Amino acid sequence: MNPEIRIRLFREEDFKSVCALEQGEKGSPYSAAVFIRQASVIFAPLFFVAGVDRQVAGYIIGGTMQHSPEDGWILRLKVAYPYRRKALGTDLLTTLFRVFREIGVTRVSLTVAPDNYPAINLYRGKGFEETGVISDYFGSGEDRILMSLTLPLRDAQ
Repeated sequence: MNPEIRIRLFREEDFKSVCALEQGEKGSPYSAAVFIRQASVIFAPLFFVAGVDRQVAGYIIGGTMQHSPEDGWILRLKVAYPYRRKALGTDLLTTLFRVFREIGVTRVSLTVAPDNYPAINLYRGKGFEETGVISDYFGSGEDRILMSLTLPLRDAQ
């Protein structure tokens, strides 16, 4: 793990910075705020923020399936542009995987846009495999690749 990066659970004072990252260049400030506010309540034990020099540089949100607690999902992974390609996404994934294993998650899934090559390569590098394509997942023209990973039983990641 990069010593400049400090990964910790989301805190209320992170709200504005995480919302700005969630909103990105094209998103709605309201939709970003609603999602982050709800995620900070519903997924609190699996919502991590990466800080660099007291700045929010990225975040990851995980969840588990209500009727299948061994199945985890990565709901979001976002890294601010200046911090990309510096292992921050890998560090966030590693942190979430550790907590997933602690709570009994053995399989992790996620969806990713087919043209998001940096994310696809990151996930492949961590052991995810493509398990399908879902057409119109988020609406017309919003296809997603489904990727899954089986977590090791010990801390080998």
